[in-house]
This record gives sequence, structure tokens and C-alpha cells, in this order.
Amino acid sequence: MIKIKLLLLICCLISTPIFSAEKELEKEATLFDQTFNWQVMAGFSAIYNPFILTDVKQEEPRDFLAFSLLVDFYYKGFFLQSNDRRVEGLFQGGELGYQLLDKNDWALDIIAKPYLPGFMPDDIIKSKNKNIPSIEGLKDRNIGFGIGLRYSKYYDDAIFSFDLATLRPSTGRGLLADLYYSHLILYRNWDIYLGAGLTLYSDSIIDYYVGIDHDEVTPTRARYKARSGFRSQLEIFARHPISKSWTFNAGITQSYYSNAISNSPIVNKHNFTQIMLGAVYVF
Repeated sequence: MIKIKLLLLICCLISTPIFSAEKELEKEATLFDQTFNWQVMAGFSAIYNPFILTDVKQEEPRDFLAFSLLVDFYYKGFFLQSNDRRVEGLFQGGELGYQLLDKNDWALDIIAKPYLPGFMPDDIIKSKNKNIPSIEGLKDRNIGFGIGLRYSKYYDDAIFSFDLATLRPSTGRGLLADLYYSHLILYRNWDIYLGAGLTLYSDSIIDYYVGIDHDEVTPTRARYKARSGFRSQLEIFARHPISKSWTFNAGITQSYYSNAISNSPIVNKHNFTQIMLGAVYVF
């Protein structure tokens, strides 16, 4: 069953506690100089990740729990890595790529990752065991898997990244640009990451996910042809070592969606909040 948060079982954001905060930034900038590096982790979290879809809510205890097996792997420029500075990494998964250029303070990668979650309306209705007219009769929306280029700029205590990617759902294709800035603050034994992001979507992407085709129109769901739009984000993510192998993680993300998204008949909000509390074990 695919829900908006189903991708949490891919490599999620929670990362290793065995490096200090200073070494973590240095490690990310120089990691590809290493011939081989890998790590396996297991995590569990309590999450608040409300559906963006109208009349679809978190209700059962299982909707608030997430368990994951996390793998980071690096070999001669090839990598599979969890995203440890964005709370949404818990819901959208890891990143597969190859590093094209690695300079002292910047890098350029080819990257492939799921940028947008999909959903199956029939499965959602079945899991809720009740009628949900707002999504009943909709076609499935597939995972928005994208391939593109990422530019990363490294600072002493911060990282800026810019992704330009093409997405190809089951019908059509579209472009997105994703910008994100993460700043590290050290406080006692806490690593605190303050983040801000902006994602721009082409009209074909938004129309695929929240548009309403002619054959999906009902008396309570009008035809909707979406334009291009954006999502902006502010985020706080923190981690604290519990022991040599365990780390506590917590994060909150506040997102704002443009009118092109929120005006859809199947979307009920401009603002969207995600909260995560969890722990990770490093093998």
C-alpha cells in the first residue's frame, strides 16, 4: 500500500552518530576521496506527517510509526546516501548518484532520487475503511522519480545545494529546481541544523499530482488544470548521542504551498507541518 509517507523505508534522513558535528561537515565534503565507505543503520520514529489530501487524516497508531533500514554506500564516486539534513528524507528516501567534480569547497553530482511521493486512492480508502469522496475515483499517482544534476557548495558550518532534475511519472514529464541551505549550530552535545528550502515545479508535474482530468470529475470534484508552482520550507533538525551506537533525532518542518497546489479540489491547505522524534542504531 502506497501512502504519501510510504517512501520512509528507503534510506531516510537519520544519520550516524560516530562522527562529531565538525567532522560530519568535513566528511561530506571529502568523502569521495575515499575508495570505499559503507554503513548500515536501523531507525524507528514517531512521526506526524498529515496527508496533504483533503479528508485524509492520520488516525490509527500505525500511521504515526515508522521503521527503516538505512544504508550509506560510497565507492569511487558512486554513492547511495541518506539525506541527513532534511526531515523529509524520512518520507522520501535516499539518493543514488555519481560525483562528476569534487573541488575544495564545491562539488557537482549526477543524482537520481524520488522527489515526490505517489499515492493510490483506492488503497487509501481501503486502509481507512470508509468512503472518502474527495479522492474516490481518482487514478493512481506514481512516485516522482527524478534524474538530474546537483551543485553543492560547502562552507565551514553550512551547505548549500541546488538540484535541477527531470521527473517522469507514468504520463508526461516535468522539470523541478530544488534549492536548500543548511546551517549547523553546535550547542553542548547537540548538533542542530537550521534549514531553508525552495522547490519550483513545472506545470506538468503539479497537474499530474493534483490536477483533475475530465474522467475524474464528479459532482463534488471539479475539473482542475494546474499551473507551475512552488513549495517553500523552514526546518529545524537536531540530534544527540545517547550512547556509542544510539542517537536521538528530532525535527520539524513547516512547508508552504503555492496556489497552484493548494487550489486543487483534492488539496485542503497552504501550510503543512511534519514532526519527527526517533532514534537510530549504527551497526
